Amino acid sequence: MSRDFRLVWLGQVLSQGGTRCYQIALLWWLLGELPASSRGLAAGAFLVVGALPSVVLVGQIGRLISRVPSRTVMLRAELIAFVFVAVLAIAAYRDAVPVWSVYVVGLVLATCQAFFDPTLMKSLPELVPAPEIQRAVGYGTSTQSVANFAGAAFGALLLASVGFPGAVLINALSYGVSVVCISLARFRELPAAPPPERGTWAFLGTLPGIRPLLLCFAFVNFFSAPTLLVLPLYTKSVLGLGPAVLASLEAALWLGLLVGAFVAPRVKVSGSVTRFGAVCVALFGVFLAVPGVAVSALVYVGTLFVSGFFLGVCNVKFTSLFQEVVPNSAKGRFFAALMASVSLTFPVAFLTFGAFGDLVNAQTLCLLQGFGLLALSFVLSRLREPARLSATVAG
Repeated sequence: MSRDFRLVWLGQVLSQGGTRCYQIALLWWLLGELPASSRGLAAGAFLVVGALPSVVLVGQIGRLISRVPSRTVMLRAELIAFVFVAVLAIAAYRDAVPVWSVYVVGLVLATCQAFFDPTLMKSLPELVPAPEIQRAVGYGTSTQSVANFAGAAFGALLLASVGFPGAVLINALSYGVSVVCISLARFRELPAAPPPERGTWAFLGTLPGIRPLLLCFAFVNFFSAPTLLVLPLYTKSVLGLGPAVLASLEAALWLGLLVGAFVAPRVKVSGSVTRFGAVCVALFGVFLAVPGVAVSALVYVGTLFVSGFFLGVCNVKFTSLFQEVVPNSAKGRFFAALMASVSLTFPVAFLTFGAFGDLVNAQTLCLLQGFGLLALSFVLSRLREPARLSATVAG
């Protein structure tokens, strides 16, 4: 893997991992600052704020990252995030943080991330040669898994040792390191994208076979994302166990995603990537559903690891396919649309499964996830493989 890509990826892992530590500390701080009657609403609103920018700004994100050099976009995003978090850290050390300010900072960080993530995917051909694209995709798609795994592992420890102000300061430093890493990386120049002449949805229609895949991705995320909601419900109400077991379950899921992302480039696909992905989604659903009929903490740890593994492989294979079939001049708008289609399902999925969680037990939620993913795997297997394009698509 090229030195330039390693620098950018390392910077992003550090900044996202620092943000995850900060989020854990922030949610704990909010619980202490707010009355019990409004804690759930406040925490839910904070999570929704984080999902809004990539959906609301999808058109602007796509146009900007198609027009502005990738290095410039990423540097600006990390610098803005650094400044806002650093100011919050100073306020935290002075014990002068208004509750409303954490929502403002959360919105700013989510906006910066909404610009950075699709730019990172778009910039892969600028950072690595063509034969290394799939390996780079493996690293790129594993960023969130690494960050969440490390952030979850160290977040509580940092909160106990350095408190909320220290966790915010560490997050600011992680953004600073990311800025340095990106500054040291070199990006190859690729042809600039032509000015867009149509809306995002119409633009995606110019890429054969892409829109159905994006819709499938969104629905897969609808059934997979609530796992983070199901885990605490299952641990508490079905297993009757405590937070240590919950931490083990979450670690198993993230570790499976991480291993799957790194193993995926070594998995050879001789036929259709779409059908291969459908098999991965089906296996992902099957293993997510097993705890719905077999109640055991050990079984749940194992099935979460395996389901995460298949999801990690699937993510890498499809993202690599997109890198191949979407022209460089269209990658900015495409990856912005991909991120928006996935982000849109987060609040809807959490609200829907949260409401169902009040009506049915956690085992039933596991089965619902599994059956939904199996149905989507069948739909995915019937989709046409996107055509390989050689010409530049005008936006």
